Amino acid sequence: MRLWIALMLALLAAPLQAFSLDAFEGRWRGEGGMVLNAEPEQRFRCRIRLRAIDPGQSFFTGRCATSQAAQSFTYMLFETSDGGLRAENTASVESNLPAVMQGQASEGLLRLHAEEDAMFELQLTAGALQFRIEGEGDQGFARGIAHLTRSE
Repeated sequence: MRLWIALMLALLAAPLQAFSLDAFEGRWRGEGGMVLNAEPEQRFRCRIRLRAIDPGQSFFTGRCATSQAAQSFTYMLFETSDGGLRAENTASVESNLPAVMQGQASEGLLRLHAEEDAMFELQLTAGALQFRIEGEGDQGFARGIAHLTRSE
């Protein structure tokens, strides 16, 4: 009886299951605007996909473009029981994006950041997804926001 009580107390004290990325899964596409340094805002188009691989692991891929440049990304996301995320760059070609990003997931919000001031943020709003990126690149600091809708 004491063993059973001890096991129940241990289970109750364990952290809750991580926030699932299920709400973000699927293919998304849309557009918005991007600002590079002090230049005028440009049209910014993105396609992203989140796909569950195993419990607590999702594949996050995408491609965003302006009239001047395009960037693809591929990350494997690992959830922790406290809602934390670790994103590992799995691009098959050399990438100037961070190798590892850390972040948090909560209801309707997923945020990843790297020490180099790079950031991805996905926020669910009324059936759509706001995708925000920031980072320093070859041409300077860029900030973009695209409003995406589910395409699948």
